[in-house]
Amino acid sequence: MGRVFCHRRSSPTEMAMFGTHIGSSADFFATGTALLSGALAKLKESGIAGVEYAIHDFYDPDPALYRALIEVVGFRQYQEKKRYVWKSTGSAIRVRVRLGFRSMADDGENAFAAAVGRITVGTLDRQDKARLRKQGVAETASWYMRILKQGEYKSSQWLLGYLADGRLCGVVVAKRLDDNEGAIEYVGVVPELRGHGYGFDLLVKGTAVLQQSGLCTVVAEADSENLPFSAQLERAGYKHRGTLRTFQCDLSRVPAG
Repeated sequence: MGRVFCHRRSSPTEMAMFGTHIGSSADFFATGTALLSGALAKLKESGIAGVEYAIHDFYDPDPALYRALIEVVGFRQYQEKKRYVWKSTGSAIRVRVRLGFRSMADDGENAFAAAVGRITVGTLDRQDKARLRKQGVAETASWYMRILKQGEYKSSQWLLGYLADGRLCGVVVAKRLDDNEGAIEYVGVVPELRGHGYGFDLLVKGTAVLQQSGLCTVVAEADSENLPFSAQLERAGYKHRGTLRTFQCDLSRVPAG
């Protein structure tokens, strides 16, 4: 009649519930409520502190229906991201020559992690802001590095951008998702250099790296409150294609099974 799929996050006490399937012959809300309530109670018993659930209106057939269901059992929305897609026109991307680039393979993981830590300060991403308030800069940077390293990646495509005088400007992380599609996993500028268009330069460089590796489609996401990044994506030729809404459930408030 139905199934719930769970995926463990990098922390042993965090879980991301990323899939619920309810058969067409079942009573949707009765079955869904029973499935989710039972799953949440079991996760609580196993020591999990909180659960996330993502609904993407680009992929999910009836996002409003599933939103209503998960809110009944205690999930509350905490972030909304816009999904953007870039499609190659066949012409090579031109990258402005304002920054010099070195990869994580060149500068090392510690240098990259330190750069991520600097960039998270003053972020407009709601999830990042919440994590910064709770855990501080160092732990947030460590968390980001763990997340970014999930799945296959090439350290040669994790780039640090530098000004001509050698100062760090920002970073961009590009990743191949499959044979046809890549993603801009992370892009950011150090606080003191924001407002000068360097985020656009980093974004274009990351997209060009993926194009040069043979990919014709690149996806990226921007918090709906991060208007500067959305503007940079659109300027770089990305098109808005759907919205991702992420919900959380605090399991301390879920009744025991």
